[in-house]
Amino acid sequence: MTLHINYDHQCAACDADYIPYDVGIACPKCGLVESECFDFVPEAVESLRFNKADGSYLPAAWYIGNISDHILQLLFHLFSAYEESGGEEFQQFATVWLAQLDWGDQEYMREYLQFLSIRVYVEL
Repeated sequence: MTLHINYDHQCAACDADYIPYDVGIACPKCGLVESECFDFVPEAVESLRFNKADGSYLPAAWYIGNISDHILQLLFHLFSAYEESGGEEFQQFATVWLAQLDWGDQEYMREYLQFLSIRVYVEL
């Protein structure tokens, strides 16, 4: 078992899926800054800690039902890979690791995830 975050959000201007995890976070695709804000970081940290208490950041099974689940899955893999890396500086590691993913038509999410993962790392 693991902890999911039941939150979904689409940009009002371009319909891109993302999480406005802090005040002033712009849509990573079109740059629109919306008034909605969801305190995602503490919940992501809680989910990562919950998994790690069971031995690994990666849960045994994971269902993706919304953008929060999708982002959490990426964070699980990133933090697991970082742990296995031997302690390289996190920001540099995250930048390189995220750049190696195949983003397809969602390349705009790479930098967004980089900043979000650093926020999560600081809280973790």
